[in-house]
Amino acid sequence: MKLSSGKFGLEMADIRSALFPDRRLLWVVLIGFAVRAALAPWTSWTYDAYPFYQGIVDTLAGIGPYGHMAYSYPPGFAYVALPFAWVLSLFLDPSLWVSFQPSLVEVGQITGMVNPMVTHPAFNLAYKTPLMIADYLTGVVLYHFVSLIKDRTAARRVFILWFLNPLVIFISSIYGNFDILAVFFSVLSLYSMYRRMYLSAGLAVGLGIAFKLFPMYLGLFYFAYLLGLAIAEWRNSTLIVPNLRNLGSYMIGGALGVSSILIMIFADPSVMVFLTGRMGTTDMGGINLWGLMRNINVIFNKGGSLPDDTVSAVTTVSNYLLIAILFLILIYVFAMLRGGKESNEKQLIFGSMTVFVILLLFQSITHAHYLLWALPFFLLCSVYQERFEVKMALLSIAGVVFWLGLQSYLAFLYPLATFTGIVPVGTIDQTVVDYYLSTSVLGSEGARIVPALMGVTALVTALLPPRIDPLYRLQERLRRRRDEA
Repeated sequence: MKLSSGKFGLEMADIRSALFPDRRLLWVVLIGFAVRAALAPWTSWTYDAYPFYQGIVDTLAGIGPYGHMAYSYPPGFAYVALPFAWVLSLFLDPSLWVSFQPSLVEVGQITGMVNPMVTHPAFNLAYKTPLMIADYLTGVVLYHFVSLIKDRTAARRVFILWFLNPLVIFISSIYGNFDILAVFFSVLSLYSMYRRMYLSAGLAVGLGIAFKLFPMYLGLFYFAYLLGLAIAEWRNSTLIVPNLRNLGSYMIGGALGVSSILIMIFADPSVMVFLTGRMGTTDMGGINLWGLMRNINVIFNKGGSLPDDTVSAVTTVSNYLLIAILFLILIYVFAMLRGGKESNEKQLIFGSMTVFVILLLFQSITHAHYLLWALPFFLLCSVYQERFEVKMALLSIAGVVFWLGLQSYLAFLYPLATFTGIVPVGTIDQTVVDYYLSTSVLGSEGARIVPALMGVTALVTALLPPRIDPLYRLQERLRRRRDEA
């Protein structure tokens, strides 16, 4: 019995060490969660919060996330949020989880970004709780990762830069989007690849795809890497079987991870209408090259829309994005196979970052919260090259400012106004409409130009070598002046 208790205690200690690896970060963790918990109930982006609500409530009712055809994402998030929604249902009737605000109908018709169904603060906290937990777990994986490739001091810095990052907090606790769940599995897959745990890497990629589709591109990169290793060393009889076994383990893990989507499609084929519709969206712009084209059009032509032939060309380029990323993957794999073990491990990190940078720059639309996809990979690259911290900061600021520039910050306070009256709903309505229709530089269109430029600059320069990176050269020049002073 003592031996059993000892083993149990040892296992619990290992779990605590894995989930909370550094006591020096206690205050960082407490502050991070306190800020998130304070913001989460009273804020939301109503346009997306309502579909999340409908998918979660339909799942709770037993008809699945696609019961009322409002939820149009892979099924993972609806099921992750289900236990939290069930607990909330014990204390608050689900019929009270949303409130209809008639005045928001007109606001929504004007801006196209407001839903008149405003979710209850208790529901907001419930569905955002797994997002806040994912924020923390992503930081923990980053901590362990950096401890492995450098030291605990660097790991603490990376954890702080992640967990207290304003964009990370904004997306999970204010906006309330679940991209962080797919980001967590993306980081976990890279960590597993680095440690040569290929079954776990494939499983993590597959589970990430069950939440959002973008980890698929990372999965292709890892598949090409393992296949490249097998081909490059096919003449070595002692490595043929292990390399093929590694590739097979990765593919099995990936298949297990995406099985939730396959099961859902088999049970309800109508799901594909929503998934393919979302993949085939004709929207364009945001924080990418196409968004800059839109910004230039705003400045010189005083209009936000682009000519139809331009939109058609952008759609064509975006449709071939996968081919571009596959070509990038082949280049990286070729470079990695020519290097040694240490070079391969470093290139694995930089290659993962590059895949997401290319995706963000050239896909038809890059919403501000999509920048979260690349953020942890920038932090990992900063362990090798400090210049990536500046790029991470630029992306974070650009993402928050861009979101606030869509309808003004008051648009996120509809739950606070609806359920407390501290801020009158009519005041928010009028502010949002006036701001959105304003033609001044500080209006909705003009306010997005600077953050779009900041974000694209950070992404483009991330692809450049340090010697020709203008941001890095500026950073070094300022550092030399400071040292001389």
